[in-house]
Amino acid sequence: MSFGALAFLNPWLLGALATLPLIYWLLRTVPPRPRQIAFPATRILVGIENKEKTPSTTPWWLLLIRLLAAALVIGALAEPVLNPSKDTRLAGDGPLVLVIDNGWAAAPRWKQRQDQIAQVINEAEQQNRPLIVVPTAKSAKTFTPKLEAPADARSTAQALQPQPFASDRAAALTALKTTLDAAKKSGVGTVWLTDSVDYGAGDANFAADLKALSDGGSFVTVSDSAGHETLGLKAGVGKNGKLIASILRADGPQHSGFVHAFSAKGQRLGEAPFNLAAGTTETGITFELPLELRNQVTRLEIAGQGSAGGINLLDGRSQWQRVGLMSGESQEKSQPLLAPLYFLQKAVQPFAEIVHPKDQNLIQGVDTLLAEKVSVAMLADIGTLAGEVQTKLEAWVKKGGILVRFGGSRLEKGGDDLLPVALRAGGRSLGGALSWSTPQPLNAFDDASPFAGLEIPAEVTINRQVLADPSRLTPEVAVWARLKDGTPLVTAKKLGDGTLVLFHITANTDWSNLPISGLFVEMLKRITTLGTLSGSSSDGATAADGTSAPEAPQTLIPIRTLDGFGTLKPPPPTAQPLTAAQINTIQASFDHPPGYYGAAGQPRSVNVMGEKSKMAPLPALPSGTQSRVYEAETAKPLKPWLLAAALALLFVDIVAVILLQTGLAWARPAARVAAVVLLATTVFAAAAPHHAFAQNKTTETKPPSEKSAPIPGYAQGATDSVTLAYVLTGDSDINNVARLGLSGLSRVLQVRTAVEPGDPVGVDIINDEIAFFPVLYWPVEKNPQSLPEATLAKIDTYMKQGGLIIFDTRDYSSGLPTGMALAGETGPALQKLLGRLDLPRLEPVPEGHVLTKSFYLLKSFPGRWDGGQMWVEAQSASDEVDGGRKARRADGVTSLIVTSNDFASAWALDQRGKPLFPVVPGGERQREMSLRSGINIVMHALTGNYKADQVHVPALLERLGH
Repeated sequence: MSFGALAFLNPWLLGALATLPLIYWLLRTVPPRPRQIAFPATRILVGIENKEKTPSTTPWWLLLIRLLAAALVIGALAEPVLNPSKDTRLAGDGPLVLVIDNGWAAAPRWKQRQDQIAQVINEAEQQNRPLIVVPTAKSAKTFTPKLEAPADARSTAQALQPQPFASDRAAALTALKTTLDAAKKSGVGTVWLTDSVDYGAGDANFAADLKALSDGGSFVTVSDSAGHETLGLKAGVGKNGKLIASILRADGPQHSGFVHAFSAKGQRLGEAPFNLAAGTTETGITFELPLELRNQVTRLEIAGQGSAGGINLLDGRSQWQRVGLMSGESQEKSQPLLAPLYFLQKAVQPFAEIVHPKDQNLIQGVDTLLAEKVSVAMLADIGTLAGEVQTKLEAWVKKGGILVRFGGSRLEKGGDDLLPVALRAGGRSLGGALSWSTPQPLNAFDDASPFAGLEIPAEVTINRQVLADPSRLTPEVAVWARLKDGTPLVTAKKLGDGTLVLFHITANTDWSNLPISGLFVEMLKRITTLGTLSGSSSDGATAADGTSAPEAPQTLIPIRTLDGFGTLKPPPPTAQPLTAAQINTIQASFDHPPGYYGAAGQPRSVNVMGEKSKMAPLPALPSGTQSRVYEAETAKPLKPWLLAAALALLFVDIVAVILLQTGLAWARPAARVAAVVLLATTVFAAAAPHHAFAQNKTTETKPPSEKSAPIPGYAQGATDSVTLAYVLTGDSDINNVARLGLSGLSRVLQVRTAVEPGDPVGVDIINDEIAFFPVLYWPVEKNPQSLPEATLAKIDTYMKQGGLIIFDTRDYSSGLPTGMALAGETGPALQKLLGRLDLPRLEPVPEGHVLTKSFYLLKSFPGRWDGGQMWVEAQSASDEVDGGRKARRADGVTSLIVTSNDFASAWALDQRGKPLFPVVPGGERQREMSLRSGINIVMHALTGNYKADQVHVPALLERLGH
């Protein structure tokens, strides 16, 4: 029996409430209190009257307590349940078919779907019916639904995870029909856990087909409630190179939120609010970021969404470059609309910032381009580059610049060293009165070409060109475009970190009609994506993993891919490579999950939501369909609480009877007061579960980013002053050493620096908020417990938002190898603790790192031990300097420090300032160096890369006379 949010598992026991009047009649009186009479033994019979006594009346409040206790016991035996699950009993005696949409749109509320799956399987178990679990997004190359017992189906369902691509309902329906036909079952009941998004490809008839399979059984659909619709995200380049994004949904009420922009290192570079009005399916936002900062954005993410479709990965195609334009023609002002620069400006303007030197002097013009830090320089019909101009441009290209040159009459005389291929003198004329040949169309682009996949208009033809010397077409020269007869049209060659590119035609319409076609715009756009903003591999924009950009490969292999929840991970074994021609049109799928493909330095991104993607709601469901929403509340039994309340009332009754039997006058009002207080307390305790459940409900239904937590007691003190914190472990001795160590370090900081820290705070890493502390000291136990996902996410957020964690294994004999997050070769304790955390690559503190000079000049970082190595966050795996790797020296605070030297024991001081533990082997000098190491770490966390800024060093030395 159910009453809204309350149900009874044994409702027939509520009939016992009818006995309450009988209980009232039995309890309404109490026997009279015996009267005490003092008398001598000789008068034993004097004054004794033999007559009946009227019993005393039971106080009304005592009677109320007893009746309420009896009612609570009866209610408890009826087993009430708060927030009971909806009745999912399905008609029919055949198998239950559980169809689960597990595409990317199911990820944000996957927990609710798991709860719903468990309810359906429990219902099947009660009805003794087999199940068929059918996911609509496959997680294996081949999947065949099976008719299973509820216990086996539960294991199958638990193994399901949301996939980072759209559901393929048509394929799932075909597989389901095959299974049902083979089983020859009737009376099928069907439950469809839907994500409410229409992906096309037969989705319009999917519900009707499922209902048709439910012959003699019920058909139930379960969808998200209003306000919890899944959101999708797509991004692009808007006017003037601004980064724009569109937020999509199928339908729903008013919804607002934020989209965050992250760099390749996980730093939040910006955010933009969005608002979807009721019934609106798409809205756009714009990020207002400086060009240099805007080009560092590699990922846009809807806050709190947690799905692959709520993330858009960016690559070089979305970056906004500075392109320098120069021409060798001297009479451009006479016919500006026919000049090469006019065509180049029109072609490049939609996707790049143009730098056009006003000075006609070639040397000064090149100086202007280099001073503006252009990433691509386009030179139209400039013949020979020599002397200072050639030297400067060659050095710029070797640092990563892209030099694009166009043919013309000057290049028909030959060229220079800044061309990808040597040219034959004279050129080639196609068509005309004195030529037997005809204008040539373009041949299809090779897969290795950056132009692969572009559609070539049939009307584009070439009338004249400069010719490459066939004998000089070495393997180093790449032919990106050819004419129909095989003659090279666009050639390229690597020079250092940059590229030389030559169009063998003019940039205007003198030699071909290519410059007035849309193909010309797309070709130049592809070329600009090869450059970096500053024209330098060290200063420019880098790839998703922070490496420099090599030449694009012909086959794009998966590097990092998204899972269903939107987390970048190593690609699964089933991920297949792409060709360059596919990358611009491919849709995320099982074989090609969203993520980064190609070379590590110049990857190309594949996203769930493409440029033309839309989200539409499912069509109307067929008649007779039972529609439900995902349960946001879990069932809570009230029997234990009711029995506890009844027991408390019985205790109150006992105390009240004892007080009444004493006969003391003062006891009667006191008993009443005590009874009323205890009764109110009991009633409040009985109501407390409902309040607690409502609170749990609020927590569960909010997105992760919107969860509200109570303000901890240490928040005020932690915000008033710098406060160091340590993580509480299961060992009280370790916790005490950590507290004493940070307390000692805080006292030394107060004496030697301007920092006035408060008392250190011990935090429960699972339940407490850690955002208040700039430094978190974490002593690692020998056998730590694995951390839950929510805690790992909190730690990841803390580190990415500027926090610094010191992991101290306290065992100098076990070091941590370089590349812990990638290689997985960590020590067992730390690996068990943080194995699932997305940690950066680590390396030993290099010489000159900010930590070595943030306050004291240090060469080592000892603790109680001096034999262990200290590791910090490294910049990237490809930054090789003299055979060694650089750590992050000038890019903020390292988010992670790992040591085995037991810092806390070396820092620990008693109330008199005396050390508590010996240090080995260096004695008190080693303790002093350990305290200096702690001061450097704290100052580094508070001041960042201040000490790494060497801009003013020459001026200071000059003032000092050096």
